[in-house]
Amino acid sequence: MTDFLELFDDQLIFDEISGTGSPNGVSLVTPLTHVVPSDGVNIDIPVPGILQQFYEQILLIQIMWEVSSASHPELEELKNDPWLKENYLNKQYDWGVVKEMLSGFINIQKLDDMMNPNFCKEQAFYYTLKNLEGNDPNEYLPFDMHWSLTACLKKVNGEILDNVWLVHSDAEAIYDMKIRIEKYLDLCYQAKGFHFWQLIYLLKEDSDKYELMERFLPRFLPHLKLDLSDMGIG
Repeated sequence: MTDFLELFDDQLIFDEISGTGSPNGVSLVTPLTHVVPSDGVNIDIPVPGILQQFYEQILLIQIMWEVSSASHPELEELKNDPWLKENYLNKQYDWGVVKEMLSGFINIQKLDDMMNPNFCKEQAFYYTLKNLEGNDPNEYLPFDMHWSLTACLKKVNGEILDNVWLVHSDAEAIYDMKIRIEKYLDLCYQAKGFHFWQLIYLLKEDSDKYELMERFLPRFLPHLKLDLSDMGIG
């Protein structure tokens, strides 16, 4: 059984992201690091075993990392990267927006919130699904939420299915990711929560964020042997 506390707290935050920075890399900071242990879970409907295991270990995960704003040569080098300037900074994207694109966020919800209809109805994914014909927003549960993307589980006939759907509110679209919950968590870890990794996984080179991950995630974490093969990178 996977030790999710070890994977996302000790390994991802402390061993891999915190304290990064080298002559060949870029210093990262983690303004938000909440991996809260669970004090037990009581789920009153049938759920996949991996979901039961996850919430028996963890109450919620909120991990945010970004490029450090501290003055150092690597940051200036990044701001002057020719590819970034050609594709973003010279096209009226300011550095603050680009910096957000070059960051990561994992925001896995508490089970009580995910299962709460009132909470769900306040989220962007719910309004998106209301406008998409053939989808009942009340069937979908927000598992991992950030920016315009929400990775949802689905409750059908009183049972949560072992599959993940991605709601993209900006595009007013829903994608069946066709992956199980365990695979989603593994991909999230492999991508280090890099923003828009879900779309990169689904669309590969057709995603406009593909090259951002390909070029810059290895540059930020040069001390790691990243496995991005599921993203089509490698």
